[in-house]
Amino acid sequence: DDQSFPYDSITYPELSGKGAFDRNHIYSQADIAELLEFARQRGIRVFIEFDSPAHSRSWGRAYD
Repeated sequence: DDQSFPYDSITYPELSGKGAFDRNHIYSQADIAELLEFARQRGIRVFIEFDSPAHSRSWGRAYD
């Protein structure tokens, strides 16, 4: 568990650009949609959580 922001935000794309471990390890909008649909078909609710302030250090990297 470490400081990373692997979510490709439409509003704040720089967060994942510098806040993720690697550009190849980012959840795209399509990845999230696919996950939500997979869960929906199985009667599972998905709750998105951004662990803060504990893991918000990676957010600062986007604006260094």
